Amino acid sequence: MITLDTKKIIITTDFSETSLLAIKHGAFLAQYTKGEVYLLHVITKHWEHFNVFMPNVTLESIEQGSTAVQQKLDELASGIRTTYGVNVTTAVATGNPTSEIVKFAKEIGAGMIVMGTHGYSAWEDLTIGSNALKVITKSPCPVMTMSEHATKLGYKNIILPIDNSPHSRQKVVLTLEFAKCFAAQVHIVGVLATNEENEKHAMEVMLHQVETAAKDKGLSYTVKLIEKVKNRAVAIVNYCHEVNGDLITIMTDQDAEVSGFFLGPFALQVIHHAKAPVLSIKPEEHPENASWSILAGTSGN
Repeated sequence: MITLDTKKIIITTDFSETSLLAIKHGAFLAQYTKGEVYLLHVITKHWEHFNVFMPNVTLESIEQGSTAVQQKLDELASGIRTTYGVNVTTAVATGNPTSEIVKFAKEIGAGMIVMGTHGYSAWEDLTIGSNALKVITKSPCPVMTMSEHATKLGYKNIILPIDNSPHSRQKVVLTLEFAKCFAAQVHIVGVLATNEENEKHAMEVMLHQVETAAKDKGLSYTVKLIEKVKNRAVAIVNYCHEVNGDLITIMTDQDAEVSGFFLGPFALQVIHHAKAPVLSIKPEEHPENASWSILAGTSGN
């Protein structure tokens, strides 16, 4: 069962505007849930990449670069401690950003990674190899990402999309726990494509089960079924905007490439186009254990 764990939150930063916004979200989350922050920067092995990641710093050697990065992280960590009152550990790694972030997450037993995304053009929507998307695919824990538009802190309206995919249900427990933590309203939304009219009854059963789980948690919730959808991602992003959503929870695609360069079209498009933060959850390795019986664990908590 995938549950919420915010004891150790990794916030990755390349000192860009979106990564500084990620720091605010991650630190706020740690403050609210009494978690601890691990602030991580990865210096790439190639000098030209290093300059891309830190355009405002002029350095003559990678050793000086590591020192400058550490100083910058220490400044950010001091600000986080002062503003949010949480424990902060800084870390600098050298190598491939995705590999180092995932390795660090496994080493410390992180419960969540928070990181910013950068804007991309439309033609890249299905074939991007950005660090954020590769981390999402390979991370051992859920990953919260946000664009430059996600300036609002706090999560009072959480979007919980449900479809007929085998692993869609696996995010329910974690999402309801998150909502309980923030006293948020959960917007349970079923999505059926134009060719799925015959699956309406099954979807209604699923929505009812999630609704029951939310009710057992004592949560405020809404339930909506959107039919004849041409693009699931567009429908969810538009619905999020319609209800002033503060967070969308999604599953990453079980069929994602091992290389990490690809995600399923739904996850990829939601991450890119949502103006609210997106919490991406990797399916469990044993989908046969992901029956709706997992929702029984939400009752009375």
